[in-house]
Amino acid sequence: MKDITFLLSKWGQILQKIENNNGIVHQIEIEKKATIQEIEAKEKEIGYQFPPSYKYILSNLGKSLAFYYSFSDDTIIPSEFNEIFSGEINWDIDSLQNLNMLADELMEDGEDYGATLRGKLEFSHAGNGDIYAFDMSVEGAEKPVVYWEHEEDTVTYIADSFIDYLFRITELGCIGSEKWQFEYFLSDTGLDTTSTAAAKWKRWFESFSETTIDDVKNNMEQLMAFVVYREKLDEESIDYFRKFNRNELFDYLLQELDKKESFKDQKIICEVIGKVLGNYAETWVRSLWEAKQDTMDTRLRSFLTSMCLSKNEGLTLVCNFLEHESNKKITGYDALSHLGDFYSRDVILWMENHVKFPVTEGWDELFVRSNFSWDNIERWTSLEERHEVTAIHALEKYVHEKDSANNFSFVISGLPSKSDFINFLVKLQTKQVLKKRILSLENAIQNINIFY
Repeated sequence: MKDITFLLSKWGQILQKIENNNGIVHQIEIEKKATIQEIEAKEKEIGYQFPPSYKYILSNLGKSLAFYYSFSDDTIIPSEFNEIFSGEINWDIDSLQNLNMLADELMEDGEDYGATLRGKLEFSHAGNGDIYAFDMSVEGAEKPVVYWEHEEDTVTYIADSFIDYLFRITELGCIGSEKWQFEYFLSDTGLDTTSTAAAKWKRWFESFSETTIDDVKNNMEQLMAFVVYREKLDEESIDYFRKFNRNELFDYLLQELDKKESFKDQKIICEVIGKVLGNYAETWVRSLWEAKQDTMDTRLRSFLTSMCLSKNEGLTLVCNFLEHESNKKITGYDALSHLGDFYSRDVILWMENHVKFPVTEGWDELFVRSNFSWDNIERWTSLEERHEVTAIHALEKYVHEKDSANNFSFVISGLPSKSDFINFLVKLQTKQVLKKRILSLENAIQNINIFY
């Protein structure tokens, strides 16, 4: 029984550690112990003799057990283990399934997979639908634990026995049930708790703590890692970045930008450059246009241009680029991704010549993000259909943004009185034929107070 006491103690320590660091914890739930009679009845029902270590756990710990945790968003997990986000162990005697039956069903359905399920006894499953099972085809009383991937129809060896599986996964912090979370530690003999990767993970898990901005605010590298990991640059982080020497910060950010490969990481670094350094980086940003470069995504270059160069110079560069690269076949999504950060009504003027159907694929959002005025609404509803529809969907999007809790503070300038605005919308609505446009305008009318 010492082994059961040890496991329960370790599981409690793991969950307490996660909870102490603001993670999400579902505490251990254990059903009463199984009797010999219950186990024998289940064996007869299933058609297999259960492995000894599984029966030992059922009769000395519980017929079922479940617990789960996930790390807090502010826990910075080492990048080499970036697929790990949670931990889980569960089993239930009532969920046991002879997988021969499932294999037969798949064959009857004409499926060209499932043969690897034969000779397996499911005792648990992962959150993504994959299966934990005993390989009952192996000789001997004890049966190894294997993992079946439903998408690939492959079987992976996990541990020599059920009790071996519990000890191995517990030593690794009970990391998440999906294979992509624990595959860092797999070898030909299953979960390897002695590998270099396992040793590094265990050292980190033993000492990790939730990271707060106060922990990293005075260290440039740690603050950057904190922001990149959270994928969010807020005003508090910006204020702390501004306390560093600008030249040192700029040099460091360029080095980091060169190291990062993923778009989302590069985007966060570019946001720091644009929002913290602004026109201090204008010479470098201008150089991105003067020399042919293939190292930076053009969307990031456009963002930096909107933040670091003057509006006139920046808009000219980006608009010319869009027109040249697209051969004047500019999509709404392209326009939004390159011009959405200028927040300028000059963008709306440019859009007049380029907007096209479907306007809901970026054009309507760009119209909103360009701080449209009442004059813009009046003008666009008097132009061609593509302009009118853009304005209609922009009004609907404005209502949605205002109604959501995302701190959308943009106020439309020059609005007429509420009654005049309603009359305008009603007249516009009567012109529409398509139900979607009629409903969009009805939504604006019903939520007229949002505009004021």
